[in-house]
Amino acid sequence: MAYDPYYELVPAPKEKPFDASRTALLIVDMQNMCAHPDGWMGRLAKAQGKPELLQERWDFVDEIQPRVRRLQDACRSSGIELIHVRVKYLTRDCRDGQRSFAEEQKAISSDARDDDFLEMVAPIGDEVIIDKTSAGTFNSTAIDQILRNLGIDRLLVTGIVTEGCVELTARDAADRGYYVTLVSDACASSTHIAHYDALQRMSDGGLIKVRTVDQLCEQIEAAKAQLKVA
Repeated sequence: MAYDPYYELVPAPKEKPFDASRTALLIVDMQNMCAHPDGWMGRLAKAQGKPELLQERWDFVDEIQPRVRRLQDACRSSGIELIHVRVKYLTRDCRDGQRSFAEEQKAISSDARDDDFLEMVAPIGDEVIIDKTSAGTFNSTAIDQILRNLGIDRLLVTGIVTEGCVELTARDAADRGYYVTLVSDACASSTHIAHYDALQRMSDGGLIKVRTVDQLCEQIEAAKAQLKVA
């Protein structure tokens, strides 16, 4: 298990009091391309004669979807912004993406449906959709400016994969001064081992907080009740 003894010498960062008006829920890459067996990634596995290779990934995504949706609904009822992030290129051959992404895409043709979000957790109304051409969301989008325009300084991060696009997004956000909470049971990876390893690494030192959907829903309800009293 990853562990840095340095953090025994310094206090863990304090968690800021919950404020729905300054909070956003990020849903990372819950799209057909990489979260559905019929999407680009699933087609790549099938084309190479390995359709079973990513089965744990598909099962894991199916497992977290109801929890992601439950958190989405709790946030919607509390006025918390939902921001849906996906990989979407400007060009058909993906040449505007980072080099490794573009090379991967050449292996098998894309499909317009790859850009579609999974139905259970898809955007509703005018919720924000951000298209990226990199793994981390902050590297190739205007998300930082968008969040600051919205007055957001706290992010609840969900999606796939925990040790990849989710981790890069969460770490970049924390590095820019956002209060970041990783939603442990609303993220998934190709393997559970990779997922749990990433959770431990990201939470080491406490800069990125880790909470479950149940814990966050309780926080959201408590914040709503406090507002009614006030």
